[in-house]
Amino acid sequence: MRKLVIFLACASLLLAQPAAAASPVGQVQNFGPDLKSKCVFPEGIAVDPSGNIYASSANLAASSGPANICVLDRAGSLVDLISVAAGPAGVANLLGMLFVPGEGLYVADFAGGGGGGRVVLVNVATHAVALVASGFKAPNALAKDEDGNLWVSDSFTGAITKVAPSGATTTFAYPAELKPSAGEFPPFGANGIAFDRDEEFLYVAMTSRDQILRIRHEDGALGAIELFATGTPGGALDGADGIAFDVKGNLYVCSNQSDEVAVLSPRGSVIAEYRGTGDNAFSNPASPVFFGREVFVANLALFEGAAGRHKVSVFTVPHPGAPLVPSDEGERD
Repeated sequence: MRKLVIFLACASLLLAQPAAAASPVGQVQNFGPDLKSKCVFPEGIAVDPSGNIYASSANLAASSGPANICVLDRAGSLVDLISVAAGPAGVANLLGMLFVPGEGLYVADFAGGGGGGRVVLVNVATHAVALVASGFKAPNALAKDEDGNLWVSDSFTGAITKVAPSGATTTFAYPAELKPSAGEFPPFGANGIAFDRDEEFLYVAMTSRDQILRIRHEDGALGAIELFATGTPGGALDGADGIAFDVKGNLYVCSNQSDEVAVLSPRGSVIAEYRGTGDNAFSNPASPVFFGREVFVANLALFEGAAGRHKVSVFTVPHPGAPLVPSDEGERD
């Protein structure tokens, strides 16, 4: 029954109508208002089956207090604001998110990066927040497998943690490959994560080395890790951050240092690059999410300053996104 619910939810995304102001294929456009006053430094992004977009505030300038999640409807209007109170660390810094139908909105809270990082589950209707897992140094991105396990990347330890439906955690550490070395910039290692359609591999963005790696996955465990693609300074994968697959197995990578979204083929070669121009250009793109053939991107806007725009971007692509919870069922366009 659970797989059927997931399949129906994913099918609704593939068949969804584009937004009223959908962009031509490949043209990057701003979506919605400047979020600086409500969700400063938007880092994470998620979408629900109705097409509402959730953008999380990394809240980087704050030393204490809550952080917000901005909710945009299909027209780009700000329709809700969800406040997430700080946990034991005293400050909330919201990064990666994942909306799972029937469960809610999972959110990674960096919480100052001092070891108090956590993952919470938000009820988007009531705004209630429940703790899912804690004890992370830098929880960053989230993924789910078809067995209901939640996977969390930790950018400071180079580890991937599995959180079972029971709440039990198992951590798989790859410090040589996924932990940043002294002097590397930006000082973030394991970042965006995504399973391929068959769950054969978990793909991981390694931000400080401009790399995409993949880790063998079998029976709920992670095994050998290997390099999949390497970027170039100022070009594709420079500051590889959030990632997402389309139904053809192409991997979309937010490159936060080169202000672009690069597309990797199933063999790891760059087959497209999206940037935007003028006011519609990306500004430290951090996380992507598909809704049908539209890709929505949260722009962290680290270097925008007081006059800059903290925003969500959108562009249309040739193929729909892959289901966020992989399954053998469902349409493979």
